[in-house]
Amino acid sequence: MLPGRNTHTGAEAVEIGGLIGVFLGGALPWLEAIIVIPAGIVAGLNPIAVTVAGLTGNLLTVALTAYYGERLRHWWLDRRARRAARAPVDTAGTAPPAPVSERAAARRERIRRILNRWGMPGLAVLGPLGIGTQLSAAVAVSMGVTARRATVWVGTATLAWGALAAGLAIAGMDLFVS
Repeated sequence: MLPGRNTHTGAEAVEIGGLIGVFLGGALPWLEAIIVIPAGIVAGLNPIAVTVAGLTGNLLTVALTAYYGERLRHWWLDRRARRAARAPVDTAGTAPPAPVSERAAARRERIRRILNRWGMPGLAVLGPLGIGTQLSAAVAVSMGVTARRATVWVGTATLAWGALAAGLAIAGMDLFVS
């Protein structure tokens, strides 16, 4: 072989492509790491590399969602405050409340009840199973949780779920192979 030439074999290229797919799959909302990790293991990819790729993709998007969600929340609250300051004042000296649909109010109250009852740990642990990790982080920051706290909680739960998914996939593969 000439120096500087690509020395990867076809199998290595397939493995790298598979790992990129697992990374991207973990990064997509609702296609969680707990789904793509077992799929990559069953496909015959290296279990450790698959777990790292899936979790990295998922955690990256969780952190980005929390960070930009927090920035969006601050922007929205500032915007509402500016609008309220410009709003006409009624005879009692208070600004009229912004109209909120019953459906939006009910949804907000349901999320508030979940956070009050289970807190961030509950939202983080149940997130990958129900609404997804990215949406869990977005909901948390929309309710006032800091981006850092949301990322830590959801990230920790994602790591635990990813490790469990990898372990179960490996155990399942061992049962079928043996």
